[in-house]
Amino acid sequence: MMSELGWNYTQAGWLNTANALGYVLGAGSGYLLLRRVPPSRLFVWGLWLTFLTLLVTGVDTGIAWLTVVRLLSGVGAAWVFACGGALIANRYESSPARRATATGLFFAGAGIGIALSALTVNPLLAATGPGGWVGAWTLLGALAVLLSIWPLWEAKRSHGATNRPSPTPLPLQGLLAPMLSYFLFAAGYIVYMTFILAWLRNEGWSWRFSTLVWLVLGASVALSPFAWRRALDRWNPLLTLAASCAATLAGTLIPLFAANAAGLLVSATVFGLGLFIAPSSVAVLLRQRMAPANVAKSMTFFTIIFALGQAIGPVAAGWIGDSTTLGDSLLFGAALLLAASLLPLFGLRRQPLPASRPDPT
Repeated sequence: MMSELGWNYTQAGWLNTANALGYVLGAGSGYLLLRRVPPSRLFVWGLWLTFLTLLVTGVDTGIAWLTVVRLLSGVGAAWVFACGGALIANRYESSPARRATATGLFFAGAGIGIALSALTVNPLLAATGPGGWVGAWTLLGALAVLLSIWPLWEAKRSHGATNRPSPTPLPLQGLLAPMLSYFLFAAGYIVYMTFILAWLRNEGWSWRFSTLVWLVLGASVALSPFAWRRALDRWNPLLTLAASCAATLAGTLIPLFAANAAGLLVSATVFGLGLFIAPSSVAVLLRQRMAPANVAKSMTFFTIIFALGQAIGPVAAGWIGDSTTLGDSLLFGAALLLAASLLPLFGLRRQPLPASRPDPT
């Protein structure tokens, strides 16, 4: 899109910022809608809104249209993101040992999408040239439709079964450190996700190798719940949050110090393994701290925090990339992830680690 439409990095970053602003609107509206709408219904609305906006993204090349559809896609994704964790919690309410792993699998499903985008979009663009970006969005929309069939069916089965949110204010005492960490994590990780392929292209790597890097990243996200199963089940979720942010920090820094093929593949692996464990650990934390009726509401509130970070990261990093280099943009993201890694540790000083539980298996 940058090549075809003549964009700079700031404009490219703006498109992801528009999507993140949609997250803000979706999380805020979801916070209000959950007072009257079951999480399962909002989850379904979110899926429909997400894949429909993907399908029509390429209808117009104007920045206004692209901003609107990416914003609406963010709204739908926020509803799915926030309510999916609540549906998982309800589904495995009688099996706490499986619930944490199931939560990780839910968030790691994004890895399947990342891997599929690597296997489909890059080859399409290689065959069609920069102008093929319109078809790439349509292809992503079609894949989203297919992959939404099972979740839509599961959500229909869960309709009305989830707890109604409590009208009382959320008890957020003691959650400042993870809130700030989650905000900085969102602002930092999105820098890598937005600009790593552009950085690879600038460094002279082929589209085939870039596809391999993106595929490895997606596969690592999909496998991450298994790698972090013990942490999600046994660790204090604040420690899991800190460790997952540290993993994405390491993944962001590796290309800047080891820009060879092996280093870049390790970067994608480490980054992908940590990426969606952060929201998984937040979901575990909120299930521990909140009454069941407030899980979806609290996840939506934290999604607002997450969305604000995602909105700031891409456009700020794009401005840095236009002013200096994309390497400096990655360093900016790494600095945010460093702070995100340290903040949860302050919360641990007031909340000691729980005693280890026996492995249910």
